[in-house]
Amino acid sequence: MSVLGGPGGERRDMLRHDSLARGAADWIAEHIISGDIKPGEKLTEIGLAERMGVSRSPVREALQALSREGLIIFEPRRGARVVSLDACDVRDLYACRMLLEPPAAAEAAAALSDATAAELETTFQQMTNAVAGHDASEYVAALKHYNGTMLAACPNRVLSGYAQNTWRSSLRYWDLLVRGSSDYLAESLARNKHLHEAIQARFGAETEHAAAEILVHGRDELLRILEQFAADGSP
Repeated sequence: MSVLGGPGGERRDMLRHDSLARGAADWIAEHIISGDIKPGEKLTEIGLAERMGVSRSPVREALQALSREGLIIFEPRRGARVVSLDACDVRDLYACRMLLEPPAAAEAAAALSDATAAELETTFQQMTNAVAGHDASEYVAALKHYNGTMLAACPNRVLSGYAQNTWRSSLRYWDLLVRGSSDYLAESLARNKHLHEAIQARFGAETEHAAAEILVHGRDELLRILEQFAADGSP
């Protein structure tokens, strides 16, 4: 084997492994967010690997990545489990989101490229169409893409990375928001329209303010829903 051939093959193997680990993390996250994997549910490498048809190694890395994003928790002698949905977690998570996401959005707006602006405009139109069609799943999918694109556009890569992690950790609560209010879609679109207009105008301060308002409303609504769950004895 040549000197070039050896390292090249190793690099290809590493890339395939990294791709499998990212794919496994996305698969697990989506099933947690959708409710297919329940809060508090224990997760095993073997069980997940069998469901996904992959080896245990990328699943192990996926669980470690998701633990850093707040979706999974590792407990001594008990292994990994999905975090529970509770008011304390909402307060702690949204306190972190408030510190990170509004300034990240402001920096993204100030440095917004024409290509990203066009992508955000297209995505916002998809959000608008979904609300008109009363399609909650399509709206949430578009909103998820919008926020991910916006935070990824922040030129401060460290801030962008942390902001994306806290944002992704909040996705497990989105189903509660959709189910918790019959007016959620229209109200959410109205709040995000203010954010979208500020971003498209490249107004950093106004973007930061609009992003903070969205987070405050989301936090308060989640706390209301969880309080109602507790009163009703809901799981």
